[in-house]
Amino acid sequence: MMRAMVERIRRLSDEHWWALHTSCRLMEAGAWVGPAGARFAAQVHADQRELRELLEEAVHSANAALQDPA
Repeated sequence: MMRAMVERIRRLSDEHWWALHTSCRLMEAGAWVGPAGARFAAQVHADQRELRELLEEAVHSANAALQDPA
């Protein structure tokens, strides 16, 4: 059961890793310019970094729990 949970977390991480990728690329290509665009671009990039850090942490924690189920 624990192994299935870890695999599910890994799959969800893989599915959501790219969730903000398109938005980030569009902002880098100048989809929205000006001060509001710059603020949005900074926020979407920060959100992408945070999401990826949380996904990495979830996978790491799941792997650690699998190694030490006590």
